[in-house]
Amino acid sequence: MKYKLLSLNVGKPEVYETDKGELESAYRKKPVEGAVFLSKLNFIGDEQADKENHGGENQAVCLYPAQHYRFFEKEYDRTFSYPSFGENITVEGIDERTTNIGDVFTLGEAELQVTKPRKPCYIIARTHGIDDFPKRVLQTGFTGFYFKVVKEGIVQAGDNLILKTPHPNGVTVSDVNDVKYDHPHDQERIKRILEVEAFPEEDRKSLERRLP
Repeated sequence: MKYKLLSLNVGKPEVYETDKGELESAYRKKPVEGAVFLSKLNFIGDEQADKENHGGENQAVCLYPAQHYRFFEKEYDRTFSYPSFGENITVEGIDERTTNIGDVFTLGEAELQVTKPRKPCYIIARTHGIDDFPKRVLQTGFTGFYFKVVKEGIVQAGDNLILKTPHPNGVTVSDVNDVKYDHPHDQERIKRILEVEAFPEEDRKSLERRLP
């Protein structure tokens, strides 16, 4: 499978005004032109304000599917420009329901592995002035997801995200979302997720506590 990278986005922490006061965040990323180096931790020029909950090797790259923009534009009757969901890469056609935890992709010179869904937080609501935005993102399952960087390299907008090695367990990003938020005590699904070695340790512990 091959998907087009429509927008490559980076940003550093800044303080900006919202309808509920000042907010310090790197959420408001900006598209960049040309080649950018992707390291084990991030694209050069990209940082996180809240390093306790964001960043790290298992959250080095955040992807958001471009087609979800059209859903939320209709939902809220407004236009969202890339990268309104704070993502590093906006990619057309890829989907949480068909992408497995542990899938390995190539992107430009880099190689990436899917680690976990992205959890929307209050910042998306504050940034756009839409109080129920995080709730709707979770309800739809249109969360986007994270990668760790297996191989560093140069990436640029227009590159193709190409599936290199699908993970054999077949646990999708949506499967993890379903267990985390809708079926928290589904023992068989929890066990399947925990069998995927690419699923991060910090998330693994929270699911292990749900087992008898």
